[in-house]
Amino acid sequence: MQQIRAIIVDDEPNARVALRGLLEENFSQVTVLAECKSVPDAVKTINKIKPDLVFLDIEMPGYNGFELLDFFDDQTLCFKIVFVTAYSEYSLRAFEISAVDYILKPVRAEHIERALKKISVEPMAQESIQYKTLRDNFNNQLDKKIVLQTAETIFVVKMDDIIYLQAEGSYTRFYTTTHGVLTITKKLIDFEYLEASGPFFRTHRSYIVNLNYIKKVDKKDFLLIMNNDAEVYLSQDKKNSLLEKITQ
Repeated sequence: MQQIRAIIVDDEPNARVALRGLLEENFSQVTVLAECKSVPDAVKTINKIKPDLVFLDIEMPGYNGFELLDFFDDQTLCFKIVFVTAYSEYSLRAFEISAVDYILKPVRAEHIERALKKISVEPMAQESIQYKTLRDNFNNQLDKKIVLQTAETIFVVKMDDIIYLQAEGSYTRFYTTTHGVLTITKKLIDFEYLEASGPFFRTHRSYIVNLNYIKKVDKKDFLLIMNNDAEVYLSQDKKNSLLEKITQ
């Protein structure tokens, strides 16, 4: 089993003790090397002991957790991050579209297990892009971006540039105004959260559309004509909901 050298960054002593306890009791592959109560303290510790993983709280006095990234560039950001947060469901959408792992307070062992499984397979270069996209999404709520990974490349795409999504077996095709068609290695169901993150609507089991790119609704044949002239299916049971949304 691969050993993971970790540190915990949180201004609350009780939170640090609780997280360390869960790790020591349930995850023998994780060794907690240090606890830090602030971002400056964490920067010094990271530079000194070079951990593999940082459990990072977001809301802290002085510097917030995102500002830790300002102290490292692509060459020195050689550790992975799991954010530990008490944010609301609305704010957690920024984590989802940025493809960044988080643990929601109060921390539970199964949440740690999920995060550890995911970070062990992601290359560091990809995560550097994801962290910076997450920070941008929190700082600029009006210009959100989504991290999309094809078999070969990572793309950071503005949400406003997505025309629609189409299911293709275990993959999803993103039709965009800026990057053409991107085939992503996730199922369409994995992107259902977009309906709560912007002007997106699931019109059919195989489609999610950006409402801003609908050019015409054919109510008779249950089709949508998008701005790029693509035809998208509309389920009969979705018609009324769609018409209500676009008329709003």
